[in-house]
Amino acid sequence: MMRMYVKLIMVMVVGLLTCGSPLSAAETHLLKSKVSDIEGRPMAGAKLFVYDSPNVRRPADFISSMSDRVGQVQIALPPGTYWVVARFKSDGKYGPLLPGDKHSGEPVEIDMTADGANADFVVADIRELGQKKRATATDALHLKGHVVDTHGAPVAQAVVFANRSKEFSELPDFVSAWTGADGGFEIYLPPGVTYFVGASRQFPLQYQEGIVNHLVIERGKIDIAKDIKLTVE
Repeated sequence: MMRMYVKLIMVMVVGLLTCGSPLSAAETHLLKSKVSDIEGRPMAGAKLFVYDSPNVRRPADFISSMSDRVGQVQIALPPGTYWVVARFKSDGKYGPLLPGDKHSGEPVEIDMTADGANADFVVADIRELGQKKRATATDALHLKGHVVDTHGAPVAQAVVFANRSKEFSELPDFVSAWTGADGGFEIYLPPGVTYFVGASRQFPLQYQEGIVNHLVIERGKIDIAKDIKLTVE
């Protein structure tokens, strides 16, 4: 009797698995990527963060495993449209990016089809981004000073950013290197443009009310020394 009961259960399970029931594995396709640094070298230890909408300032819907020593990484995703960024955390943990961590910038929109998809990413440190984006020192607007808190004390490990508009993304138009213990910074900008300038301890930037409105540099200025008050931690 017991044997017949076990056999009946096995037949029912096999039937469910073969008739396309909810027990079947969900359909997925592979997103294959290669992650490199700003010099074109393979980046090991990076992860893909996948979102089902352009809003990437929230927990990811899917996260890949780490890229291998040649920068290769892949992740299985259901069919659909996704927005993907690559990030490298030097400590291997989750959380805001710190000096030494790397980010690929604006999310890449990817359509997952039956054939899968391929997308490569370049990740860079905040210092590298600043160097790549900075204007030449000649014939440029030179902004320098210190990042200070609401009490006037210097703020270390902050960045100063300059944007051509109040609307900004995770990666603004120009960024400084991380400030040192004295809070000092300098940033070179193409002249003849109005910039909205602010400071943040988070990079990529996270939207917070008022973060851009600390200082406005009007066109025509060339050499400016100014302390930037960090009012948003």
